[in-house]
Amino acid sequence: MIPASRPMSYSRGELTTLVMPHMQNVLGDLFGGELMALVDQAAAVAAIRHAGGPAVTASIDRVDFRERIPVGALVTCIATVDYVGNTSMDITVEVFAETVASGERRHTHTAHVVFVAIDESGKPQRVPRLEPTTPEERARFERAREHREQAKQVERKAGA
Repeated sequence: MIPASRPMSYSRGELTTLVMPHMQNVLGDLFGGELMALVDQAAAVAAIRHAGGPAVTASIDRVDFRERIPVGALVTCIATVDYVGNTSMDITVEVFAETVASGERRHTHTAHVVFVAIDESGKPQRVPRLEPTTPEERARFERAREHREQAKQVERKAGA
């Protein structure tokens, strides 16, 4: 049975992989499409964990590419569910690249993704409420709520 709510600390996903030569672009760095796939997979883990069942990507709202990630780097994507609607989940994915030999780790990218929970017939399904408990979680929740409101306003203007 899926609970009525879940703490934010439960609703996260983490994925780590070594950037291999087959993942590179023409400059020898991680290809953007490969990074997007990793971001989507990490977000999927957080969404499925929170929903307690299947969830699919509804949109990739934004990706900020800050730095190149070279072949040989260890890439970690940390996804957190920051806000939920009735069936949707707003997820932030932070990407970190590590130089394996030295352990130097840097924040290289951030992405915002929306997932929708679905039932066995592929129809949207209600998700548990999200419970922020720490000051940092409350701040993330509030930022995501404001972001969602701004996105709704843009959609209304575009549809008018």
